[in-house]
Amino acid sequence: MGNLVKMDLYKLKKFKMFFVFAGIILAATIILPILGKVFSDILLNLVKTTGDVQAAAEAQMVANAYQIAYPLSGIFRSPMGGLSILWVLVFVSASSFSYLDLANGYVKNIAGQVPSHGYLAVSKMIVIAIHNLIFMVVGLIGSLIGYGVTQGLTADEALGEGILEFFLKFLLASGLTALLLLFTTGFGKKTLGIIAGVILGLGTLSLLYLPLNFALSKLFNADINISAYAPDQMLLATNINVWAALAEGVGLTVIFLFLTIRFVNRRDVQ
Repeated sequence: MGNLVKMDLYKLKKFKMFFVFAGIILAATIILPILGKVFSDILLNLVKTTGDVQAAAEAQMVANAYQIAYPLSGIFRSPMGGLSILWVLVFVSASSFSYLDLANGYVKNIAGQVPSHGYLAVSKMIVIAIHNLIFMVVGLIGSLIGYGVTQGLTADEALGEGILEFFLKFLLASGLTALLLLFTTGFGKKTLGIIAGVILGLGTLSLLYLPLNFALSKLFNADINISAYAPDQMLLATNINVWAALAEGVGLTVIFLFLTIRFVNRRDVQ
């Protein structure tokens, strides 16, 4: 298993998409707060020329927000700077990487050298988790630079909670990419994995959760919000439910990895 993980890590080092997307995430998280400050200053200057007192006061409030040191907890809670499109890059990269062995004919080159073909899926999941963590750390570094340059940083009282949420989002990302691994490595469908990655990254399943929330609330005569506990929605939200995120992150990873191993072994036997 150790040699398989080393081999997959080597492949990750040679995976160009990984480095390109990491560069995009770093640049985006640095630029976002800088652009926010620039646009707020431009807006304030434009509004002042109109003579609209109320609009000027509102624009001044926005500009004043950039004069206050940004809390570190907020950066840890949103490792991608609050941009869902950056999670799409993470998931597309994970899907493409997990399909590499199938694209290159891993059955002939690798599978015959391991006791069980399921080891290939386990190794791939370990490296994909590392892949996810690197992306999240890159986003974290970018945000630290961006907000540090524009308004400074402060270690607020909620920093510990922010770090915990960062860890929970890592687990959620692992659970969701385990689903993508099932699609790409288990089913052998790269396109399906990429499409699922885009849907999960953008949080578009919220369009499905809304009618379900309404229907279940009417059925049970209670206020039910599935979105608050859905893994893809918690990944994009802040102040998430700790126990739900922990259970779903670990549970989804184990379940989808188990299914991937089953499908890989069954397909290879055939």
